[in-house]
Amino acid sequence: MIVPSSYPVQGIMFMMGHPQLITNLICPIIWTILWAIAATIFGFAYLLHKQANALISVNCPAGVAWFVSVLFVLLEIALLVLVFYLIILPIYQDALFDRVLKLRGLRHVLDKREGNDVIKCLRGVHGGLLIVFIQILVLIVTLPLNLIPILGQILYAMINGWLLTFGVRFHYDVEICNKTVSQSRKEAWQRRSEFSGFGSVAVGLEMIPLANLLFMWTNIVGAALWVADEIERDERKQSQRVSQTHTIASGQSGQGPSSLTSPTSSHMPYSPTSSHTVPYLPPTNSSTEHLSEEGMGMAMATALSPPPAKPSKSFFGPK
Repeated sequence: MIVPSSYPVQGIMFMMGHPQLITNLICPIIWTILWAIAATIFGFAYLLHKQANALISVNCPAGVAWFVSVLFVLLEIALLVLVFYLIILPIYQDALFDRVLKLRGLRHVLDKREGNDVIKCLRGVHGGLLIVFIQILVLIVTLPLNLIPILGQILYAMINGWLLTFGVRFHYDVEICNKTVSQSRKEAWQRRSEFSGFGSVAVGLEMIPLANLLFMWTNIVGAALWVADEIERDERKQSQRVSQTHTIASGQSGQGPSSLTSPTSSHMPYSPTSSHTVPYLPPTNSSTEHLSEEGMGMAMATALSPPPAKPSKSFFGPK
């Protein structure tokens, strides 16, 4: 059973079990770490004081003002890291996604790509940039939802999670399955409960400071594992359908005209107008199983011969 919300955690476990995936991400991880350090310094050295003083100036208690400001700064740092991640991600995301499919033994899926590569590349770049822009815009617009305890954070994770899932699966839809952007978006909306289930967990992991530097990439691995399981499920169903079709075809080809006749006809013809029936004598001992062909012929001739005619009688006696 496929449970989309479990795949972000499966992505973490899969990457830990395949260290070779991490070696391909050294460069983007280093850049992301440097950006995260810069965002942290900027947040606590500049934004924290600005926000705390702004709250105190509107008669907010100092303790509450500083506590709320710290929460805001942590969220803002995570947001800045996410924005950087969304910009740098497309450069390395597709390669990581394909690498996971290959490790799952699905290289043949990548080899069967259809369509013009140039058109798919342009479509992917255009759609990818559009998704990144929308993701950044929605992240900023929905950020105040975090002020609402529990419910607001759940809504924030679900809304942004749907977009995140749409983004990480976009490469598979457009460049591997050769779908259009509108077809991919339509499918994402039809499966919004699954996409939100995966994405809400993924967004929650990416909101953890510093740890999100790793979870950003494990979420891509999790999405690839999700797609791999769907591909394998569809291939099993297809194999079962082919096997059932083959079985039905073999059964029909094995039925000949003789199978549609009376069981008695397999031994000898039977006529309903015959004045006598052919006796069937099952073998009573093993000797009958070794009768010669001549003996069998004589036995059949005797069985098929009509009974001898009785002498007719007349009033004056036998003729």
